[in-house]
Formats: sequence, structure tokens, C-alpha cells
Amino acid sequence: MEAPTQRIEEILHWKPIQGIYYPRFFKESAIRRLQNSWECREGDVFLVSNFPVRGLQRVLTCMVEGRNNPWEDGLLDKPYYCDAAASRRGVDAYLSEAESWKGRRCFKTHAPPHLFPCRYPFPETSGDGIPPKILVLVADPRLVFTVWWQTLGQIEPEVSLDFDLGGFLSLVADQGWKLFGSYFDHAVAWAKEAEEHPESVRLCVVDNLGSLLPKDVQHELSEIAEFLCISQDAVDHLVEAIFHRPPDACKSLSKDQLVDNAALQGGHIVENTGQNLYSFQSALDSTNGLIQEIWRGMFKLLLTTENSCLIEIAHKALGGTASLPPLVKTGAFRGAAAHDAGLCRPCVFNLRDLA
Repeated sequence: MEAPTQRIEEILHWKPIQGIYYPRFFKESAIRRLQNSWECREGDVFLVSNFPVRGLQRVLTCMVEGRNNPWEDGLLDKPYYCDAAASRRGVDAYLSEAESWKGRRCFKTHAPPHLFPCRYPFPETSGDGIPPKILVLVADPRLVFTVWWQTLGQIEPEVSLDFDLGGFLSLVADQGWKLFGSYFDHAVAWAKEAEEHPESVRLCVVDNLGSLLPKDVQHELSEIAEFLCISQDAVDHLVEAIFHRPPDACKSLSKDQLVDNAALQGGHIVENTGQNLYSFQSALDSTNGLIQEIWRGMFKLLLTTENSCLIEIAHKALGGTASLPPLVKTGAFRGAAAHDAGLCRPCVFNLRDLA
């Protein structure tokens, strides 16, 4: 299916604020007031991403707030999306509500550094408390734009978006990407902040959190926990909970504002990295050579920084099909389906001709 000629931001009726396109209900006056007057408190954590987060937000919110069940019903009921909530409710009302939250607070924003909705850089803290932290979520851009395509209809459900993933990739290549700003500019800008303020800002590659291997998830969460001053015991309990899906998981997840349909169908709570990479690569390979070359040029933008995280994901994206994980590790084939596809690992009985 061909991509539409109209720009995505025009289809969605998003509006520019300082050159960055936001949903139409956002108020620049609210963002400016937050920047000028909101001083976060010790222990606060801001999750920053250019792309939508779903189950990933559940896991990280659970971790920050010291909970032990990422599948919990109503886990995301609070207005975590700070600049959006302040725009809708009014700055004073929002800050008053947030002030009532007990324990460590977790907020979410898609803002680039110059529109970060709080007084930043953070002032030096006194005492032995945990200073505020900004965790910037980055990922293989192939994962990022597959998630974007999956969620556009959920973000603006009243808008008809009639194009497949290949059409979406062609549209982005032809017209660029302006929702919450360019993903690549957003990542590079925050990488510079992490270099200048390493005690406050850290980039996190979330690809491993969408892995079906507990050791991958454990490793990445342990890195995050060290930055956020969270114990390893808490990480161990959280990883165990991630891989023990409760019977009522669909009931809880379906109430979230943004839902990963794969998770509702029994999949991993965090967006499955492997399957999404395959979806993107298959769609890109179906486009013409010019579109593919434009995407390669965008991937290379991540190499303009010295940040090791961005360089790593850029090289993976540039690797194309060769960089994809083995299909059997994505969960796309299980049991008899994996056997029929020739993707299963032969068991000892097969090797002994006893299968």
C-alpha cells in the first residue's frame, strides 16, 4: 500500500512547539511554567523517550516505585506523563497532585532537552538523599519506528491511518519525522546531556528488555538499577515477576491507555524486540532502493555522537537482515511450529534416532 501524500503531523493535527510537534492539547505555557517553577524532589525519576512506551513503562515504573508486580491492575493509573497532565489539568493542580505521591516518584516525558518539563539541570542536592535522575530510553531505530506504527492509531483513535508498515516507512523516508521531534536528533541531544551531566542523565538501550531470555533482561535492569540506586534484590524479584505471567494479565493490560496487542495475546510484557525487528526489516526490504538508502542515511545520524549506546544500535541497524536474532529466539515459533519450520534444536533422542 502506498504512503499518503499528507504529512503524519497534519493527518494527526499535531502542532509545533519550539519546532517540535506535540499533540494538539499540549500547552506551551504549561511547559514553560514547569520549566521555570517545578523543582523536583530527591529520588524523582524521569523516563524520557521519543517513541511511545507501553509494557516497558509498566516495568520501569514498578522498579522505581519499589513495587514487585509489573502486571498489577491499575499500575499506570496516576498521571505519570507530566507535561501532558499539566497541559490538561493546569500546572498548579498537577503539581499539587504529584506532591501527594508517596515514596519515589516516576514521571514520563517525550521532550528533548530544551523542552524538558522541569527545572534542569538539577540543582545540587544536600544531604544523603538520592538525587533526581533522567533515564533516556533509546533503541534500535527499527524497533522504534515499528512501535510508532503500531501505536499511532491508539494515540489518535479518531483518525484513520490507512497504510501498512511499508507505506509508513516510505512516508517517513519521504517527509521526515516530526512527532516529538526527529528520533535521531532527540537521541543525539540527550546523549550530549548524558556526557555533560553523567550523574543525572543516562542513556539506556531498551532492546534487551524486550528479549525473551531472562539473563538479557536481568543484565539491562541491573545496569539501570545501579544508576537509579536500586538494590539488586529488587531487580531479581522484578525479573522473576516479568517471566511469570498471571492468569488475569490481559484484564490488567487492556486498561492501559496504550496497549501492545502482542502482550494481550500472551506475549512478553515488554514489546518483543526480535519480532519487531523482523517486521521492520521485512517491510523495508519490500520498498525500493531509494527508500532503503534514505533509511541507511538516517541510521548513520546516530554515528555523529561519541555515545557508545547510539553507535552500537546504529551499527546493528546498518547491518540489516544480517543483524537480526535467530527467528527461534523471537518466540515466533514454539513447540510443533518450530519443529515444522525446521527451527527447533534437535533433542538428544533425535540425535540417537529415537525421536
